[in-house]
Amino acid sequence: MTTALIPREDTEVAGRLARSAAERTSGAQLSTAELPGWLAERRAAHHFAVTRIPFAELEGWSFQPDTGNLAHHSGKFFTVEGLHARVSEGPTREWLQPIISQPEVGILGILAKEFDGVLQLPDAGQDGAGQPEPAPALPHRAGHPLHYTKVHRGSAVKYLDYFIRPDRVLADVLQSEHGSWFFHKSNRNMLVETDEEVPADPDFVWLTLGQLGELLRFDNLVNMDARTVLACSPVAFPEQAAQQSDTMLLSWFTGERAGTKRGCPGSRWPR
Repeated sequence: MTTALIPREDTEVAGRLARSAAERTSGAQLSTAELPGWLAERRAAHHFAVTRIPFAELEGWSFQPDTGNLAHHSGKFFTVEGLHARVSEGPTREWLQPIISQPEVGILGILAKEFDGVLQLPDAGQDGAGQPEPAPALPHRAGHPLHYTKVHRGSAVKYLDYFIRPDRVLADVLQSEHGSWFFHKSNRNMLVETDEEVPADPDFVWLTLGQLGELLRFDNLVNMDARTVLACSPVAFPEQAAQQSDTMLLSWFTGERAGTKRGCPGSRWPR
C-alpha cells in the first residue's frame, strides 16, 4: 500500500499569522483602546496576596536530613537544591546558589481561533506570584503535570484539553526554562488552533496579534511566557538580505549553547 505524502511545510500558517499581526483595529470583543479599562476591571475582581513565612511553618515541606534539599513529603512537586557553578567566561567564573529541580516537561500554550478570517488569541487578565499587577497571559500555560493531575489540589487548568488533544498544531517547540533558576527544566511551547466554540470566561478576551504588538509597548502587560511562545511561531519574513544568513545565525546560537554547557569555546561571527 502506498502512503500519501504531504507537504513538509505549511506556508499558509505564516501568512495567516502575518495578517493577524497587521490587524490592529478589530478584535472579536474589545478594541485596543478598551483594554486598559478591561484590565482594571479584572484587577478589581480578583484579590491576591502573598505572605512570607519561616521555613518551619511550611505545610508538608521540610529539609531532607541526608541531602539538605527542601522537598515535599509526597515526593512530588519540586526540590530546592544547592548548585556549585563554574563557567569559562564572564566576570564571575564560579559561584554557589539554590536552584529548583523539577524533572518534568510543562506546557506553555496559546490558543488561536479565526474570527472573520483573522486569527485571534485570547488574553487573560490574571494575577500571579511576583507580578506587580494582572498581566495578559495568553491562555495559557497548561502548566506542569502536577497542575493538571491536581497534585497541588488546586482548581482545574482552563482550556487544558486544547493542548493535550489539539485540533491543529501551528507551532510546538521544546525550550529550556530559566536556566539561572531551574536545573535542566524544559517546556513545550505550543500554539494550537481550534474550530470549536471556546467557552466564554470573564478573565479572557480575544485579540489579534497586532493588538498584542501594541500591548508590547507597555510594561508588565504581555508576560514572558506569552512572548516565549509567540517567538516560536512560524513567520514569513519579507527581508531578502541580512548581516548573517539564517544558517549562520542558528550555528552561532548552537555554538554559544554548546560552549556554555560543555566548557567549549563558543562561536564567533566571521569578520
